[in-house]
Amino acid sequence: MRIALLAATAVCCLPAPGAAAVNDGAFGVNPGDLFRLPETQWDAHLEAISDDGVQAVRMGAWWPDLEPGPPVDGQHRYSWSDIDRQVVALARHGLRWEPLLCFSATWGSQVDGDYSAAPDGTENFAGFAAALARRYGHDGSFWAEHPELPALPVTSYEIWNEPNATRYWHPGEAGDYADLYAAAHAAIHGADGAARVVVGGLAASGPDGVTPADDFLRRMYAHRPDLEGSVDAVGLHPFARDPQGVYRNVATFRHDLDDIAGKGIPIEVTEIGWPATEIPEQIRASYLAQVAEKLARSDCGIDRVMPYAWVEQSFGIANQDGSPRPSATAYSNAIGATDSHSGTTTICSALQLRVRVRPQRRARRVVVVASCSPSCRLRVELRAPQVDESAERVTRHRVRHQRVTLDVAKPVSRRRAKIQVRVTATGRDGRRATRRHVVRLRPRLSRRATG
Repeated sequence: MRIALLAATAVCCLPAPGAAAVNDGAFGVNPGDLFRLPETQWDAHLEAISDDGVQAVRMGAWWPDLEPGPPVDGQHRYSWSDIDRQVVALARHGLRWEPLLCFSATWGSQVDGDYSAAPDGTENFAGFAAALARRYGHDGSFWAEHPELPALPVTSYEIWNEPNATRYWHPGEAGDYADLYAAAHAAIHGADGAARVVVGGLAASGPDGVTPADDFLRRMYAHRPDLEGSVDAVGLHPFARDPQGVYRNVATFRHDLDDIAGKGIPIEVTEIGWPATEIPEQIRASYLAQVAEKLARSDCGIDRVMPYAWVEQSFGIANQDGSPRPSATAYSNAIGATDSHSGTTTICSALQLRVRVRPQRRARRVVVVASCSPSCRLRVELRAPQVDESAERVTRHRVRHQRVTLDVAKPVSRRRAKIQVRVTATGRDGRRATRRHVVRLRPRLSRRATG
């Protein structure tokens, strides 16, 4: 649930990351503010969503709303009426609900009264997750009560939103979330053995308060080694300035996920988009079309793509009356294009290279931190009028990050030195990727830098 730019089907039946993951339910959408509109307006929006080819809607199942009071004598009391109306509306239009189980009941929070804090323990949340699955999952009581509706049981449950961001998960840490996911996974599978439980969409990047997605996953698995082989899918929010940034975020996360948890775990992109307040609408539409089609057909093991959001002040792709903006039309066209084309788009199997350059001006030194695909060869070169330095590193299996320090050992001039940095990665198959940077160092006239 991304308010500003800052601001996952059984495993045996899923495609491997190397195969295209275009299947029933591959395209969804976040409703945004849709269900805050008058109920008389829902059908127009849901008809438009369905007509666009969308199959799933990622809609909140807010624990504080569905269980407003604590259990009495061990008995939980749930209030399903509001969510029932929304699921009825979805089903009438052939749309499957993917619930986002999130927020703490104010009576069950680590911070008294704070619904955005982590739950105080896992038992009550797991009980809520099981109750939700018994009602809306396969053979759920809701579908027995509504024989007039097409049976579209929930198949995928996402546990929390961006738990690696303190905004949505505090004061708990990755280990606490690992416990919650494990408890919810067991509870949901106990109620519906065919269900899929998704690690809540992780922010791929963000401001202070966001733990890098790979670090968060490593901490989860370190805390709960039993998660290995027990995670059904992982959600990701790969927001970036443009499609190329999205692809880099997805590819990096795919490699990290394989490294940490083993290959084969599907990814759900449960939020992606650009704000209309910052990006012109025609560019937003082009970006969304590119990303939706390319990710769904990619070699990254992506099982679902879900733009954020249908109706929302900043990120909305449709208008308040349900009419499409160019972004919604472009998304619909991308869905149609994906359904009519075969083949896999290479994103994650391509040679990956990321570079950060840190000039240490007083020490006359350039520090290059680079990472590339496993077993790649990294070469770092510095060029200036009187400087010709290079260093080479070969990454070890599962170790892709290299730190290379090069000293500028000669005074280059009385003026600020302009240093060109070139980093080249060479894969085992001979493929190459290159990044270039320019840094400036202040002159040092009194003595030479140590080398």
